[in-house]
Amino acid sequence: MTCRMIPLIAAASVLAACEPSETVSKPVCDPQAHQTLVGKNIGEVSLPSELPQRVISPGDMVTQDYNPARLNIFVDPKGWIGRVSCG
Repeated sequence: MTCRMIPLIAAASVLAACEPSETVSKPVCDPQAHQTLVGKNIGEVSLPSELPQRVISPGDMVTQDYNPARLNIFVDPKGWIGRVSCG
């Protein structure tokens, strides 16, 4: 090994130590898992706070951004859930 390689090896080992040891899983939207919400009143349900979500009522303006982790909950004027989707 040449003397020029020693600083490179030292730098690589320092950078490797900075990598996170645990992988943090992001919440995943699974509309099939949330189909049980359909037919319930939005006031009766509670969802994990780490799950991105938005409740959409008739006439609400919504952004067109796509977030695959976000659960969209479509409710009628009285708050009954009609469908759920991701995005």
